[in-house]
Amino acid sequence: MHALVAGATGFIGGMLVRRLLADGAAVRALVRDRDRARARLTDDPRLELFVGDVLDRATLDGAGAGIDVAYYLVHSMGRGSDHPRHQTHRS
Repeated sequence: MHALVAGATGFIGGMLVRRLLADGAAVRALVRDRDRARARLTDDPRLELFVGDVLDRATLDGAGAGIDVAYYLVHSMGRGSDHPRHQTHRS
């Protein structure tokens, strides 16, 4: 099985990645920051870090290629109102 985990550097995502690897799955972790992900995730040859942002479609090309199952564990708390999609405009 080849799994994609979006939100892999979060608490639950990190536990899921470790469990999937322990169960013999190959894992592609969708991460925004490769260095942060390397510091938080286990070093395993079956773990691939794919740098992308769920809010930027262009960065996701190929993320799902060859994937059997995907887990989406992303929330927007870390972005706050600084991201353009989270801003409200008043007239």
